[in-house]
Amino acid sequence: MRIKIFAIVIVGLFMMIAGCAQKPYRASKIRSQHPKWDEQTINRVADRQVLPGMTGDMVRSAIGLPDSISRDGDKETWGYAVLENDFQPEKKYVYFVYFDLGIVTKTSGNKNQLKTLNWYQ
Repeated sequence: MRIKIFAIVIVGLFMMIAGCAQKPYRASKIRSQHPKWDEQTINRVADRQVLPGMTGDMVRSAIGLPDSISRDGDKETWGYAVLENDFQPEKKYVYFVYFDLGIVTKTSGNKNQLKTLNWYQ
């Protein structure tokens, strides 16, 4: 029993350290790809934050490409989905990003559900 608990603690610590090490790497990568972005924006994107005022490039860098885009004049809605049902996978949209003239105006849904996908690049 003690060995199992010890193993769980070690794995947890490893995951925590790996997660902490990932942000500086992501920030460095984003900084080199987008040298004109300010440091605050780079850190927010590295933290996978999506906030009003961001551009489409910032959102793509933060959480990846959307699964759908709908347009109505100058407005766009990007939808992000997860796959449900192992036997017949279906997309379930869980997060939306709303743009007006290419700038994020609001978001809705639960971005944390997207962690099941491969947007941790």
